[in-house]
Amino acid sequence: MKRDGSIVSVIAVCVIGLTVVLFGSLRKKPIIVENEAIADIIEIPVEFEDQQPEWFIPEINTVLIDHQRLIIGTDDGIYVKPGLDDQLPLRREPGVEITHLNAILPIGNHRYLAGDGLYLLDENYSFLIDQFDFGRRVYALTEFGEGILIGSDGGLWYHRDLPLVESGPQDTLLKDGVIVTALAEDRGGLWVGTYGDGLYRFDGQDWRLRYLERDTSMFDFITALEYSYPHLWVGTEDAVFRYDGGKWAQMFVADSAETYHVTNIMTTPAATYIGTTDGLLRYAGDELVADNGFAGMEIVGLCVSEKGVIVATRNDGIFTYKGKEEIVSPEQLNPDYYAGIENQEIAGTDPEAYAVPEEAEYAGETDY
Repeated sequence: MKRDGSIVSVIAVCVIGLTVVLFGSLRKKPIIVENEAIADIIEIPVEFEDQQPEWFIPEINTVLIDHQRLIIGTDDGIYVKPGLDDQLPLRREPGVEITHLNAILPIGNHRYLAGDGLYLLDENYSFLIDQFDFGRRVYALTEFGEGILIGSDGGLWYHRDLPLVESGPQDTLLKDGVIVTALAEDRGGLWVGTYGDGLYRFDGQDWRLRYLERDTSMFDFITALEYSYPHLWVGTEDAVFRYDGGKWAQMFVADSAETYHVTNIMTTPAATYIGTTDGLLRYAGDELVADNGFAGMEIVGLCVSEKGVIVATRNDGIFTYKGKEEIVSPEQLNPDYYAGIENQEIAGTDPEAYAVPEEAEYAGETDY
């Protein structure tokens, strides 16, 4: 998808002038400018040893509705559910080993996946086309101009979209020295959230650090960004903010002063949904309310389907927002869950059952 505007032109010039990728192998490793950013946030100590559970159940990191299929990104790889009401088991493609899957970006007939590097798969998530190393871990992806932006431990990269030309520029390091955790494009620039280095806005020429005068540290740790005209939503480890282009407002539930560790934000025509480590918030009609049905759950993913809004939790499963219907239970992410199913027709994992359906387009209601 091509976009007009000076910022895209500047990116194109950067791509032509700054070639930083090595060629000649399947795994292409861009030259990374050394920086002082230390990703302590991803070093998770292993404390299981003799206490490891009988069943390993991976933690969910993100979800996506892709051609009527539910795509689930976990710390152990990717899982595909053919349909929200389908009884087929979740499929994990054993030939595509992706760990710490944080983001999924469909473009045309290909799918970019962000984990410990960047992975390019086919539209059925079953064939690895290419893979790239951007440092240690990739946290955010967004389509931009004729390519994509990659937020990683190794800074912000611009990656050329297909077709890839081995002799031409491909990957450009746009900003180094930061751990990029969130990306959002508005009508005149790009917002870049970082872990520990604040919130930046790039207008195509200059990088500008944005902060609040009353407390310059409020935007130090950005966890989520969402732009829906005319508002930019910003999530941090302690609060949620909304920016209207002129002023910032910190959002609270009713008259409380309670703060929230935001994990993700999604805007629909009717409301804005805000996931936190302790539940789900919904903003509509100039009011921010907490949904008691998800209290105490860590919300890690939000997407829209024919059933309305889908809410994914870290360890408690995946549900519809309306009625809280369970779509995926935690134990379904373990292959042993299906071992006792006698009906092999249901228990089988025929790849054709998980492929893109013939009638893949969905034009659903937007009143959620």
